[in-house]
Amino acid sequence: MCGFTGWYDPSPQPKEVLERMTAQLFSRGPDASGLYCNGPLALGHRRLSIIDLAASHQPMIHGKFSLAFNGEIYNFLELKAELERLGHTFQTHGDTEVLLHALIEWKELALSKLQGMFAFAFWDGQQLLLARDHLGVKPLYISWDHGRLLFASELKALLQHPSVSREIDPDAIGLYLECQYIPAPYSIFRHIRKLPAAHYLLLKDGQIEQKRYWTPSYSPKFEGDEEEAIREAEKLLRKSVRSMLVSDVPLGAFVSGGIDSSLIASMMQEEIGKKTKIFSIALKHVHSEQEHAERVAKFLGADFHPFFVNAKDIQETLNDLFDEPFGDQAALPTLLLSKLTRKHVTVALTGEGADEIFAGYSNYHKRLKEASICNRWAPFYAPFHKILPGRLRKNRLLKAMAKPPSRRYTTIPNLFDREIYSSLLSRPFRKTLTTSLETLAETQYFACNSNEYLDKMLHIDTSLWLADDLLTKVDRATMAHSLEARVPYLDHKLVEFAASLPANFKLRGTDGKYILKRIASKGYLPTEIISRPKWGFVIPLKEWMAGELKPLMDDALASLQKRNLFRNLPSRKDLHATRLFALLSLELWFRRFAPEYTFK
Repeated sequence: MCGFTGWYDPSPQPKEVLERMTAQLFSRGPDASGLYCNGPLALGHRRLSIIDLAASHQPMIHGKFSLAFNGEIYNFLELKAELERLGHTFQTHGDTEVLLHALIEWKELALSKLQGMFAFAFWDGQQLLLARDHLGVKPLYISWDHGRLLFASELKALLQHPSVSREIDPDAIGLYLECQYIPAPYSIFRHIRKLPAAHYLLLKDGQIEQKRYWTPSYSPKFEGDEEEAIREAEKLLRKSVRSMLVSDVPLGAFVSGGIDSSLIASMMQEEIGKKTKIFSIALKHVHSEQEHAERVAKFLGADFHPFFVNAKDIQETLNDLFDEPFGDQAALPTLLLSKLTRKHVTVALTGEGADEIFAGYSNYHKRLKEASICNRWAPFYAPFHKILPGRLRKNRLLKAMAKPPSRRYTTIPNLFDREIYSSLLSRPFRKTLTTSLETLAETQYFACNSNEYLDKMLHIDTSLWLADDLLTKVDRATMAHSLEARVPYLDHKLVEFAASLPANFKLRGTDGKYILKRIASKGYLPTEIISRPKWGFVIPLKEWMAGELKPLMDDALASLQKRNLFRNLPSRKDLHATRLFALLSLELWFRRFAPEYTFK
């Protein structure tokens, strides 16, 4: 795992600028640094050594070809054998050189052969290829301006380049207030964009072209019976876990005590044939999943590392929030868990993705139930929706009945509903907004090649919520402490198989992740872990906002009001703690990156 940055610029900046950009990525790669400048091309790299520790330095140069790469290619040994048959020879034992030769041999067509998590910049002497992995596990920011292309693993590296504008994007703020994160391709800065998951960008002859190279197919459906589906899903998941155990440094697993991460730890332990290091975190004196994580560890006979922290520990991580506004409160414990885990291992497997590909959220069966009501009553109700006051229009069922099916489902968090933006945001600011989460979700609705509403919702959540909230949280939190996170559920072959499964193999009545639970019941986990409801890490935000964080929260709300974004912020008593936290995170971001900002 690493971080990289660089540019293609016919009028390049001095090498010192590249050094400053690369230095911003130190935590992503504390083990080594590399710089490469050749005419209009510049590549900077920070390395976290995981495989082939003594070699595989980057940027990697081979004749006129050069590569800067972040991630892991899990099928690199198979690709290496194929490339050797084609006449390629190798000087190292890692995946970086294999990726370099794959790109030399197949250019962008190599993307169809890769299994892994990655972002990279590849230069062949004439054109520059940037790409991001299938599900968006690894980040990539870009900035294009009149023939100059800048790129980096994190936004803050680009801000070191003197030509990069810091103009705030109102659309990014509008989206953030809807859902607590900023979805791709947007970033908080108007002139910086995220390359979306499963996309590549090609710069050739002064022009850029961006294309999607992969989309999971939800059709045709798997035609085998339930037992066949269970065997195939189990085989693919175990294969994914096995591929992610290749490492020359110590590995462990995050385990919350839920089925997703616990099943990964169980398979991991069977594959390595010895005790797995399991890491879990809990707040002292607050009910959490810690006892369930301990039960999993005892069942497996694993090496259990429970971390108990207090409210002060969690609150202090507010200073470590990301280089974009990010309102998911789970970022705080994830940052702290990553810091503590890094004292023991360099790689941790996680359970992200299971809910989105196997329909784990209770949200799904509720929305399916609502869909039948909407389909029946929408034609009669829709004409009257606009005359209702905003507080009624934002009612989930009423709002859904007023919209076509493609615009009914956006994603899981719903902070400040668009229906109340007229009363929440200042009129001048509101008039600058050109998009909405609903618009982005509708694009993904139509990108899903299935008529099943559940498939549509899963594809929307995989493309938005998973990529830009959950995976962003894990990547930034782990990389802030030089810890590599690997995500077995998001091997794209497994995702493709899950997409092909009939709806009732994933959601059986109100029981989500049905097929995953059937796999876990084959001796991987105790019954009480498999059957217990989803809980999650609970932070007492409401109590904090009324106690220790009250002075900071009051000051933050007052400062936000002065930035001319809001018409009138609701009073504290009218705001749920999650909304308060999102506003606090926004103001703290402004103080770090744009302290003087007011909307004009």
